[in-house]
Amino acid sequence: MKRFALCAFLALIALAPLFAKDEKKTVTVSIEPIKTSPRVMDASGSSLGLFVGQPTGISYRLGLSADQSLELKAAWDLSGASRDAGANIALQVHWLLEFPRFLIIEEATFPAYLGAGVFVGAGKEFGLGVRAPFGLLYRARRTPVELALEMGLGLAILPATGFHIDGGLAIRYRIR
Repeated sequence: MKRFALCAFLALIALAPLFAKDEKKTVTVSIEPIKTSPRVMDASGSSLGLFVGQPTGISYRLGLSADQSLELKAAWDLSGASRDAGANIALQVHWLLEFPRFLIIEEATFPAYLGAGVFVGAGKEFGLGVRAPFGLLYRARRTPVELALEMGLGLAILPATGFHIDGGLAIRYRIR
C-alpha cells in the first residue's frame, strides 16, 4: 500500500503540469550597451586639406557611408618622379573602403583603408592609369582634423605601360 501511494504521488507530481492552467507570464528583458571599445568616428562627412608627398597637392574626401568614401586629389609634381605618366599636373580619383577597427590604441582608433581609382596626368605628355591606394587614418576626437598615411601602387597605361609606387601624408580639415 505504501508503494502504491508513493507511485501515485510521484505520478501526480509528474503529470501536474499537464493539468495546470495556462497563465500568461510577462518577462522583462533589459539590454544595456557593452562598453568594450571607444566610439568609432566613421567616414561620413567630408574633409579638405593637403596631400604632402608624391605627388603634392590638394586632397578632398567625401564620405559615401560609414565605411566608404570618395577621394579626389589635384596635385603637382615638381620633382619629375612620376615619369611613368609624364605628368607635371596630376588628378586622382579613388573609391576607398575603411576597416574601422583595424587598430585601436587606448581611446584612439586608426582605421586602415584600401581602394581603387584612376589618375590622369598632363604635362609634356598625357598620362592615364589605374591606382590602388592603401593606408592608415586618424581622426582627432576633439578637433576636426584627420591625418592619413598613404601608399599607392599604380599602373600607367598611357603614354607607355609602367608600374610606379607613390605615397605621402594627407592633412585634412573635417568640414562636416
